[in-house]
Amino acid sequence: MAKSRLRIPVGLFIAIFVTLILGLAASPVIKALTTEKQRATNVLLSAIPFILIFVAILLTFISLINMSASVLNENISPRIHHAIETALIAGIVLGIFGMFQPWLLILYKVGFLVLLASTLGFIWWSHIKPKRVRRQKEAGSRSSQDVT
Repeated sequence: MAKSRLRIPVGLFIAIFVTLILGLAASPVIKALTTEKQRATNVLLSAIPFILIFVAILLTFISLINMSASVLNENISPRIHHAIETALIAGIVLGIFGMFQPWLLILYKVGFLVLLASTLGFIWWSHIKPKRVRRQKEAGSRSSQDVT
């Protein structure tokens, strides 16, 4: 089996850096070039910095998925992969229960965080492929009866 190596998506990191810098620089530029009334009536002007920073965060998550998949694909046993996937689904269910229960506010807060972490974890984990289980016939081996 060939060793998996970490592939770093350089273009993705450049895009993250550029959008983050643009997002951080957009707010002062928009405040300098527009009036308060223009920003109040045109919501998109106020949203531009948020959108750019949010895109940078999404691109960071995508690069995490890309790099971890390059290392972990075909290196995790199916049994462990399934166990982690089941735990993440259980976290999603518990988070939903915590958010929709009407009794305690602390369970709502914890439920939200559990739901968020489990959902992000499930999105990430769903991009990891477990090792393939090779069956004897799929591997191409033949019995002595098949060779005749």
